[in-house]
Amino acid sequence: MRTAQRAATSGHIDVRVAEAPLVGLRFHLDARAADLEDLADDLERLLIDIGVRRANLLVRLRRAEESRQKALEVLPGLTSWAIVSDIAATLNEGLEMSTELTRLETRADGIRTRLADVTTEQRLLRTMSRQLAQMPRPVADPHQRASRYSQAARQIYEIADVEHAETARIILEGPMQRLADAALEAELIGRSLAREPETAAGASSRCRTAAAEASDQLGDVIAGLLPLSEGRGLVGAIRELLAAWSDRGAVLLHILGSERRMGSLAEITMYRILEQGIDNALAHAHPQRVDAIISFLPHLVVGVVKDDGDGFDVNATDARLGRTAGLGLIQMRERAALVGGRVQVRSGLGLGTEVRVTVPDSQATT
Repeated sequence: MRTAQRAATSGHIDVRVAEAPLVGLRFHLDARAADLEDLADDLERLLIDIGVRRANLLVRLRRAEESRQKALEVLPGLTSWAIVSDIAATLNEGLEMSTELTRLETRADGIRTRLADVTTEQRLLRTMSRQLAQMPRPVADPHQRASRYSQAARQIYEIADVEHAETARIILEGPMQRLADAALEAELIGRSLAREPETAAGASSRCRTAAAEASDQLGDVIAGLLPLSEGRGLVGAIRELLAAWSDRGAVLLHILGSERRMGSLAEITMYRILEQGIDNALAHAHPQRVDAIISFLPHLVVGVVKDDGDGFDVNATDARLGRTAGLGLIQMRERAALVGGRVQVRSGLGLGTEVRVTVPDSQATT
């Protein structure tokens, strides 16, 4: 009982209530009406209880009155004080029951008055709630807070990609250049140490090997941060990604249509979503087969990641979005929305998963 009251006082109120005053007012009116309905039920139960007690008292009082009448008839001829005492006790009991009956009737009258007030207030609240429901919607979007979060998320993703590109530039111009210089210097030092040629040669070789390994590792980091370049488009970047992940599982890449370059933001968006879809399939779906499909259509590029793995309940996952640490679907959808695209996810328990991303290509020629 009192579910509405608990919802209103526990702080678990829908964001639409917090953002829309009329919706919030209706929520509290309905909650108060529900509380009054519970109170009315309690008052009616009290009236029923009082009615039962009153009926029992009337039966007992009637019996006591009959006993009193008989006692009055035989009282003149009585000589035993014990019998007289019993008659007096019966008279006192009848007096107490009459007093209790009066008290119950007074309480019942008060409860009836309170019940009438509660019913009147409840009727008024229901009427006000219906009138509010018929009022035109306010201009403000009741999902305004969610819209602000969405806009902020899009900006964060755009900033993140800009920062990734800047990080790659800094690493290229800084550490990698210095590592190349160090390798050359180590080689020159090795050639100049004529006194201990074997030691110098060994040190030089190790230095050059370490520097080359560091350069390769930094190159891998940069490839992850900046997978696309002037000479490497979406298809080439996905191929390199699949080659790097070959030890995680086989992914078959299919290209439909003639490959072309897209706008930089659209292209990195498509890459990131496909990357995340492939990573999710390999990491969580336990698939036997994963297919990645890139279709170059007129004015559109469509990417699909399809697996035959475990699958999941899409509706249940959508219901938890924003309330758990798993933000993969939010990230993919927000990235696509940033460039005017969309992400569709189809799945079912034991039926595999298909992630489809559609991105408009404003640079495509007719």
